[in-house]
Amino acid sequence: MSSNWNTADKTLLCSAFAFLAALGFYIMYPDNVIAEGFLFVVEAALVGGVADWFAVTALFKKPLGFPFHTAILPNRRQDFIDASVHMVQNEFFSKRSIFKKLSKLHLLPNLLTYLKRPEIRRMVITLLFNEISVFINRLDKEAAAKKISNEIRKTLQDIPANILIHELGQYLKRSGKDKIIFENLVNAAKNTAANEDTRRKIENIIENYAGQQTQSSNSFSDLMTGLAQMLDLVNFREASEIMQKHLVEFLEELSVDSPLQREVLYQCHSVISDAIDTVEFRELIYSIQVDAVNSLPLDSIIQDALITLDSKISKVDVDKIIDKIDSKKSDSPAEFICNFLSKQFDRLIELLEGNSTIKTSVEKFIFDLAARSAMTARPIFANIAQTSLMNLSDDQLNSLVYSKAEEDFIWIRLNGSIVGSIIGLALFIIIQVISI
Repeated sequence: MSSNWNTADKTLLCSAFAFLAALGFYIMYPDNVIAEGFLFVVEAALVGGVADWFAVTALFKKPLGFPFHTAILPNRRQDFIDASVHMVQNEFFSKRSIFKKLSKLHLLPNLLTYLKRPEIRRMVITLLFNEISVFINRLDKEAAAKKISNEIRKTLQDIPANILIHELGQYLKRSGKDKIIFENLVNAAKNTAANEDTRRKIENIIENYAGQQTQSSNSFSDLMTGLAQMLDLVNFREASEIMQKHLVEFLEELSVDSPLQREVLYQCHSVISDAIDTVEFRELIYSIQVDAVNSLPLDSIIQDALITLDSKISKVDVDKIIDKIDSKKSDSPAEFICNFLSKQFDRLIELLEGNSTIKTSVEKFIFDLAARSAMTARPIFANIAQTSLMNLSDDQLNSLVYSKAEEDFIWIRLNGSIVGSIIGLALFIIIQVISI
């Protein structure tokens, strides 16, 4: 309670002085109606003021030491604290009041307005970048590289061979790389076919074939063969040169865009397409697939990449990078990460504004989260209120309650003097009327 004199105190003091003055005036003029009426009215005002002063003071302490039913708040402080805690938990933070207040807050629009602020955008990107940097720095890069490479190998090995070949074939056909590969193979074969070693191999094949035929023929055939060789009617070298020439011409036609090349490519596609459905071909492709995947040095490559990334994004000036994030080109991993985070942040806001389904879902989630948080906090607020009130002394508790309704308490006391004087005046008039 305030130790200063308030309006009610001053009014009560004035009533006391007025009573003394009226009493003196009445003693001097006992037969004067005005003096008697003035004393009657002032006396009633003083009694009303004193009565209400007593009533208000009795709420907080013992007025003039009067012990009966006074100092109500200190004597009933535990009941008051329990009632206050109940009011905080079940009235101020009731489920209905929480939901009603939250429904008026427009949580999602306020959140979007908050996120659109440039300083908030910068803060979010900085926080996310720093978290990524710390995560990469603390990461066991060897173990992480091994885990990532194993997942990549597993993913690659789990791709069905027929799908792998089909997709690869479709890609080669769409991009025209099948024709390039075919032409490169034909050109390599053509170069091999045009050299002298190939010619000698062809000649050897012809000679061996002729020898096999001679061994399986009769004496007359042997005679004719020997005679043809002596007369140079059968020249194996010339035959091999002719065959080599035709082979090179054939490969030459295959190496350029021609009907023959297109036909051969078509036949190759058909053969591969038919072979895909065979078990043997799938097993062959799978074994090649496994060998190729296992031979990839993924562990070292990924580990080196993580180490390099850590060195590139640690100890960088994020603010300077954020100032450049609107540029289209990223010159460093740190700039790439900031650009990526910035684009995703902008995309998030666009989705929350433009996609009604996402907007409704997020709004419902935020409302549910806020409501659950508020409901969960009810016991916490009640406990805080109870602890705070229990730690207050009687004087502090009196001051707390009195300060919240001080003006009303003052008006109660003022009304006592005012109503008392009015009632006193009315009674005096009634008495005078009756006595006439």
